Amino acid sequence: GDAGPPGPQGAQGPQGISGGGVQYVRWGRTLCPSYSELVYKGRMAGEHYTHTGGGVNYLCLTENPVYGKYKDGIQSEGLLYTTEYEVASSNPFTKNVHEHDAPCAVCYVSSRSAKLLIPGTNVCPAGWSREYHGYLMTAHRGHAHPYEFICVDKEPETLIGSSGSIDGALLYPVSGVCGHGVPCGPYVAGRELTCAVCTR
Repeated sequence: GDAGPPGPQGAQGPQGISGGGVQYVRWGRTLCPSYSELVYKGRMAGEHYTHTGGGVNYLCLTENPVYGKYKDGIQSEGLLYTTEYEVASSNPFTKNVHEHDAPCAVCYVSSRSAKLLIPGTNVCPAGWSREYHGYLMTAHRGHAHPYEFICVDKEPETLIGSSGSIDGALLYPVSGVCGHGVPCGPYVAGRELTCAVCTR
C-alpha cells in the first residue's frame, strides 16, 4: 500500500556538546577572572634578549613539565629563559616589580568565541567584555631579540624569590612617538600606552 502521512514531530533531543569558547593568556597574573576557568598558571618565558634567533613570542610555561625523548646538555637549539619586568626608568604600575620574574595564567571562557587585544586604551568596544586591562609591553627597542607586543595586567604579580637581575627575556613598557605615524593630539609622545583584552 501507499505510505501514510508523516507523524507528529518528536520531542527535542538532549543538548549536544557545546562548542566554541575562547582562551587567552593573562600576562602578569596567576589567576583568571571569576567567571572564567583557569586552565593552568605558569611563568613567562622566552629567548634571551641578546639572541638574534629563536622564537619571538612570549610563552606561558607550565609549572609541571613532561619530557619526551631528550638529550641532556645544551645543543644547537632554541633556549628558554624566565622573563623579567624592566621598569626602572618608567614604571606604570602601582608597585615596584622591577627585575622580578613575571607569572602568567591561561584562561578559558566557554560563553565567548572571539578575543581581541586593543593597544592604546583600557576600554573595550560596545558589545565586548573586558577580561583584563593593563599596559602594553615588549622587548627594548635596542636589544638584539625582537618580541611581540603583549598586554600585562595593571596589577602584576611577581614570582616568589625572583628578585635580582638575571636578565633572560625582558619586558619593557611601550610608548608612542607622535608625528611618525602615530597622530599627535590623541596620542602624547613618550606616554606609556595602556591596553585591554576583550572577548565576546
